[in-house]
Amino acid sequence: MIRRVFRQTGAGKFLLLCGISLLFGLGERTSGPPALTLHVLAVLNDQYYALFAVLPAVLFLCGGLMEDESEAVLLRCGSYARYFFTKWRALVVVTTMLWLGQLAALGLSGWGLSLTGPWPDMSGSGLWWEVFDLLQTVFYRPEPALFCAAIHMLAGYWITALLALWLGHFLPRTRAVQMLVALYILTVLQMKLPRPPLTYLTGLSHWILMLHNLTEPWRFPLTAAVTALVVAVILYTVRFRWQKRPRLSRPTPKGLLPYYRRVLFTWKNLLLAVALVSLLTAWTWARGGQSESGRLWVVRLLAGYDTGEFYPIGLLALLLAEVFPLWPLGSLVSWAISGRSVFLTVRLRQRADLLWSILGTAALWLLLWGALLLTAEVLPVMILDLPIDPALTIGATILRLLDMVLQFLLFLAVLCLTGQTAVGFAVLILFHFLAVLPLPWLPVGLSSLLRLALPETSGTISLGVATVILSGCCALLLAWLRLYGIKRLFEKIGG
Repeated sequence: MIRRVFRQTGAGKFLLLCGISLLFGLGERTSGPPALTLHVLAVLNDQYYALFAVLPAVLFLCGGLMEDESEAVLLRCGSYARYFFTKWRALVVVTTMLWLGQLAALGLSGWGLSLTGPWPDMSGSGLWWEVFDLLQTVFYRPEPALFCAAIHMLAGYWITALLALWLGHFLPRTRAVQMLVALYILTVLQMKLPRPPLTYLTGLSHWILMLHNLTEPWRFPLTAAVTALVVAVILYTVRFRWQKRPRLSRPTPKGLLPYYRRVLFTWKNLLLAVALVSLLTAWTWARGGQSESGRLWVVRLLAGYDTGEFYPIGLLALLLAEVFPLWPLGSLVSWAISGRSVFLTVRLRQRADLLWSILGTAALWLLLWGALLLTAEVLPVMILDLPIDPALTIGATILRLLDMVLQFLLFLAVLCLTGQTAVGFAVLILFHFLAVLPLPWLPVGLSSLLRLALPETSGTISLGVATVILSGCCALLLAWLRLYGIKRLFEKIGG
């Protein structure tokens, strides 16, 4: 099994990590400590080296080996538990060789330095001075600190490999890879946003980087407890529950909703949604700079435009935030009703099923957009450590989603009347341009915070009243679509 795992791993992954370690070591050498032990200790406790070089390499190695072997290999082992631990032992050997090559590269980068030395004077400045200052509170000499940091990193490799093998068996390969990527993203967020509740979670960095377990007195016991729990769950499920693994080939979902969901949620559309939110956030930041509070940032981000005046910048921002995200939905609807298939000429009940499938898919898309928008509202505020107003943030996000639901239902209504998607989008844009009239109760665009009665704005409508107005308009349009609109849609397409 060890030779088999070595062949599957290849030499490229070893050379990659050794090369990266050598580069990081040489970069630390330019302004690093004067002794070899201190030099290697500084690199091993560099969180950027651990999170952006070591951890991706280890996950890449384990991700390529976590899938179960063929049935012939399983039969030779006699039982799945014996096969699992045999393969894990092979991964332990592989990761140990990777660890030795990593340490050799770091030692080579410190060629010419004195072998050892005491802790340096803490009168200097720099990141590694802070690292040594923290390590001195636990270790009286650098040599024990280096030994513990290296062994801690090696143990982290072993536990990561154990977790990857377990995910590879009990989940389909695609889902297992997604779980590893999600754990890695959570680990990076813990480093970039060291605030509750992320500080209380145990991520992959706590297995790899010893320094992250020394920041608080309770951190190392928590990491040990979580690790013991994870290992216990893995051992129990491998020993007693392995035969209850889910099928790798999932049953094909039935109905139109899963079909439309696969058509809509493509990488192209997802990248479009992320790009739109990023553009809106960057635009808001560039026009006003850093906000003084989280509340003011939300007001700026979702300002929109007021009625009774022509504010082109606000109108363009609202079109970018509300109409453009509906474009993939319009394409889906146009594709769903195009043609004169047999399905479109069946009974009214199945026509209603078509409507509910489209609305269900649109609801999932708008929820995704709401999650991205909420991230744009909260993430910059958390990074800048500004106070957050949860009531305004959540209320404004819900109001924006209701506004977009209303516009999508209005688009569907126009489509049922005309059969043309272009006309539907033209009507939406026309309703936004009606804001030049003094109509504060105009439903379309009512999520603009400039139209609400807030301390930062001069609006006249409260948040609760705006929510009631949008909800009522959505209910009326939905009822019309269910009772009459779907019939007219089939008449327009010749059904």
